[in-house]
Amino acid sequence: MSADMVINILANSIIASMEIAGPFLIIGLVVGLVMSLFQTLTQLQEPSLVFVPKVAAIIGLAALIGPWSLDIMVTYVTETFNLIGPVAGP
Repeated sequence: MSADMVINILANSIIASMEIAGPFLIIGLVVGLVMSLFQTLTQLQEPSLVFVPKVAAIIGLAALIGPWSLDIMVTYVTETFNLIGPVAGP
């Protein structure tokens, strides 16, 4: 296994993990920001007020983009196995 192949596998894993985790992190950030603004404007300082909408938004996003995330994972694993296959031999 050459160094280029290892670097390619690592780069693909980083890209796949960012593609999968990115939307969840962004939606959590946006919902947290909106809820923090709401708390600041209404002067409600309840910690669970931020937690529940974040969880609901992330679960909704998971239901919405779940098949797309699964497709990215399957593609990554298939490409990785195809790269490893020739190295292992017949």
